[in-house]
Amino acid sequence: MTSSLDDMPERSVELTTVENQLFPPRPGLEYDLTRRIKDEIALDRRLRLVSEGGDVRVRVSLVRFEEPTIVKDLKTAAPSEILLRATAVVEARGYMVPGGSLRRRVTATDGYAPSLGESREEALARLWRDLSRQILDAATDREWAASGAK
Repeated sequence: MTSSLDDMPERSVELTTVENQLFPPRPGLEYDLTRRIKDEIALDRRLRLVSEGGDVRVRVSLVRFEEPTIVKDLKTAAPSEILLRATAVVEARGYMVPGGSLRRRVTATDGYAPSLGESREEALARLWRDLSRQILDAATDREWAASGAK
């Protein structure tokens, strides 16, 4: 989390609901990620969320979500450690973006151990937080900001 403007002007950002491009389909994950991105924008002073007319228009597509079992209990064969991994494609357009547009791929990883009482929901919350921060870091790249600074 950052509380500075990185010596650059605050940028307004338009954000649409994350597009879910997962196959096989995993409906609903896009809403959790969208909500978390908006929460992170509220905490991050580099951007201000607007409904239209933003300096930067950000489109996010969730393209990969994996939840493989890493370790199984030898006695019961039940999962004892599970990995979470998500990948999103971030596209930004606007006059503050060099060349008018930019596209980046970001990935976050987390995990949990049901055998130790850790919950999937807590691990997903951490995963979405980390992925959202990477998305915002892409959207607030210093090169983008410098090109639009007046």
